[in-house]
Amino acid sequence: MNNINILIAHLECFGKLSKEDKQLIFNYTYSQNLKKGEIFIKTSEIAHKIGFIISGVFRYFFYDMNGNEITSLFIKENQFVTNITSFNELIPSSGTISSETSSTIVIIDRDSWDFLSEKITNWNTIFSNISNKALLEKVNFQRKIINEDAINSYMHFVETHPTVIQRVPLTHIASFLGITKFSLSRIRNKIMADKN
Repeated sequence: MNNINILIAHLECFGKLSKEDKQLIFNYTYSQNLKKGEIFIKTSEIAHKIGFIISGVFRYFFYDMNGNEITSLFIKENQFVTNITSFNELIPSSGTISSETSSTIVIIDRDSWDFLSEKITNWNTIFSNISNKALLEKVNFQRKIINEDAINSYMHFVETHPTVIQRVPLTHIASFLGITKFSLSRIRNKIMADKN
């Protein structure tokens, strides 16, 4: 299936699109490949594009007051990648989004977004439904791990991100879980030992 058709099929899970709507989406979006480590959105830049991930994993990160890199989100296949606050409010992004793997995405740039939003009746409803689902998943994940110990937090991460765990550096997973890489290695070793 063509990459843009994959995007269209995903959008249709959240609202109805006419034949004309689909043709407009086809005409106003395009595929892009990113290399591992390539920056999609930089800190302090305004986000002017949204990507739909066909393949690959992206990471949203920022720096704390001590200059430590903090991973706050992983974004994977069949999800949208951008800094939504920056995109919607035209303000600089508070963090950076980079491709953790070689990735393929379908791009909707700002001009196309504005045009599609105007021409497609269900456009805003569809994206409101998508945003609500993503926010709910994020809140549920955070709520689940907030009172957990490090082992259970890691186990929950493995359960909810099974396709991510093998593709991103342990340092980034540790940062996301709020633990050191050393602690994460110890947890993984303990889990492996318990299995044997």
